[in-house]
Amino acid sequence: MKTERYSKKIFVIAVAFVMVISQIVTLAPANANTVMPVAQYVSSSGSVQNVAPNKATYNGKVNINVPITKVLAPFEADMKNAADNGWYPHGREGKNKIAYIEYNVTFPETVDIGTITKTNTSSIINGNRIVTSVNGRTVNFKMYLNDVNWASIYNYYNSDKANPDAHTVKLEIPYSITANSKAEAEKFESERITAQGNFAFYPSGTGAMFGFGLQVFNTDVASVGFTSSISDSPSFPTDVGTNGDLEGDLLLGSETEHDKVYETTKDAIMDFTGALNVAPIKQELRRLESVYNSSGVKVENINTEFEATITLPDGMEFKDANPEVALSGENGKFEITSHSILNNKVTVKLSLKNASSIKTYSQLANAVDSVDDTLKVTVKGARFSGSATPDTNYTVTGYVGGTFTAKATSANNRVINFSYKWNGKQLASGADAIAPNDLNKITFTVKYKIPDETELTATEDLMGDILIGDETEHDKVYETTKDASHEFTGLLNVKPIKDKMKQIEAAYNNPLNHRVSLDNVDTTFTASLELPAEMAFTETTPTAKLEGANGVFKITNVQKIGNKVTVTLKLVKNYSDYDEFAADIKSVDDNLKVKVSGAVFTAAAKPNTNYTVKGEISGDFKGTATMNATGKVVKFKFAWKGKQLPEGADAIAPNDLNNITFTLKYKSSSPTVVPPTPNKPVVPNKPNTGDRSNLPIYLAVAGLAGIALIGGTVFKRKKQK
Repeated sequence: MKTERYSKKIFVIAVAFVMVISQIVTLAPANANTVMPVAQYVSSSGSVQNVAPNKATYNGKVNINVPITKVLAPFEADMKNAADNGWYPHGREGKNKIAYIEYNVTFPETVDIGTITKTNTSSIINGNRIVTSVNGRTVNFKMYLNDVNWASIYNYYNSDKANPDAHTVKLEIPYSITANSKAEAEKFESERITAQGNFAFYPSGTGAMFGFGLQVFNTDVASVGFTSSISDSPSFPTDVGTNGDLEGDLLLGSETEHDKVYETTKDAIMDFTGALNVAPIKQELRRLESVYNSSGVKVENINTEFEATITLPDGMEFKDANPEVALSGENGKFEITSHSILNNKVTVKLSLKNASSIKTYSQLANAVDSVDDTLKVTVKGARFSGSATPDTNYTVTGYVGGTFTAKATSANNRVINFSYKWNGKQLASGADAIAPNDLNKITFTVKYKIPDETELTATEDLMGDILIGDETEHDKVYETTKDASHEFTGLLNVKPIKDKMKQIEAAYNNPLNHRVSLDNVDTTFTASLELPAEMAFTETTPTAKLEGANGVFKITNVQKIGNKVTVTLKLVKNYSDYDEFAADIKSVDDNLKVKVSGAVFTAAAKPNTNYTVKGEISGDFKGTATMNATGKVVKFKFAWKGKQLPEGADAIAPNDLNNITFTLKYKSSSPTVVPPTPNKPVVPNKPNTGDRSNLPIYLAVAGLAGIALIGGTVFKRKKQK
């Protein structure tokens, strides 16, 4: 009997379970994944309140006005099924607790929430049970259904859907937030308010009792604006400005060097002009004038500055240490505030003149508008340097840029901050002939040519000295004995001539391989050594010796007139080929020496008296160099004059480098025999003067350097042709 009763109980429970499951399955059909369309009924609005400088408050409102029957329409068949079965919508709160629609509105920032209003005209919702709570940045609504079964709800649904817009739940959330900067205001404008909810219920009381079978239907996600136009509040300064380009160009006079590389002469002095088209700036200021109604607009903190630079390439230089600069087109409204040079780059800065006296926007716009459309800065005195070569392109580079900043305040105290920056771009119509499509760099290319026939003339100095042995007599007057015989050495440092010759060859692309012929070469150098009256040569024609010439030079004549010996030097060969000449001249020692012996004191000489020997040198070198391939001719004529080598300057005149001298004396008390070679004559206290002994060699070697210059020039002219 007990077993039978137990079996009946199991059967009843099983039947109840099946009934519960059947309710769940019946009310959880294909619509379970369908969202409830609420987002389209959510909106926001608001207005801006100007609180104080850099502070504005946005007073907004979230508006939710939902026609319930439209939201539940996708589930109409399910509601009818539940109504037909006599079921009840058990809510999340448990069995026989009516279900509710939950909706959450979330703000992106912490806001001040005002008084929330709730208005219900839907027959389905219990207007007295719309519960509101605020948790942080989220406002939560629970909208309870009227506490009836599905059959009654379905009847309400059918009644309301005849005029759904008249049966709604309307929720309004007033809020406010304050921005303390324009950046913060812009941040608020980029943010969104989001909202989403759901409707959940248990199909059966048993499921509600034990917490299983809950059916949840989510709404779509609403996203509406958080704030609008708060950054436009007059409380916040308006930033106006751009980074833009202005067209510029480099010119020589009116020449833009667009069609071909600009050609000039080696000794030309060039004044480069940087031109900047400022018309777009004038137009922009007039545009702003109309946008912001410039009447009554005050301006301050004006800073308008332009910078222009001109950079010369290697092979060019400015002739002055501080080149002259000039500004044109400014019409008295701009001025040069500074200019400087670093290496080959000149930088010029301009600014608005008397900017501090400009108080209104109209004054500013009028000042800028009165400037010519093209501002020009000219840097004067560019030229080719000694290292420049003909028929070689030299590209000058320019840069120009500018800034304009100011603070403007309108009549209603709105602040406008202007900030503009401009960079110069190459004007297309003036683009460099060698880079016509490169508009990112402002450049101008120039070169020079040598004419078919050229004459070169020059007068240069060469450093020399007079010695006895290795003694230069720089630290003190040379002391010797009364009966000593002296050999004077005239020294000429020819290394600078050889170095210059190498530089000339490099500049003219090394004109070797028998490409240059030499004609009518005539080289004559004369050097003299003159003893004071109290000294004399022991021979009628003194012996002169040449050292360091390596057979390139020779002494062709030694002549004595009175106490003055003159030595003439010439090249050993008659050169017709530059290659042979170049090889010979490079073989000469760096120091050439001419030695003249047999100088002694006469009976008229006195002890402890200074006697000064004087040297002189002069010479010329002339001829014609011809480029064999082109026939281009360079006629040359060079002259040289000797000067005292500083480290060997006479002890009694250490700062006189215009005269080459050597002073000596003898002492009466000295019985010591002085070695024959290193003795110097003694001169009276008032020095007597004489000539140098080795200077003919100096002139001859200098002549060779002249030939090197000619050969290089002729070769370069060939390349130009």
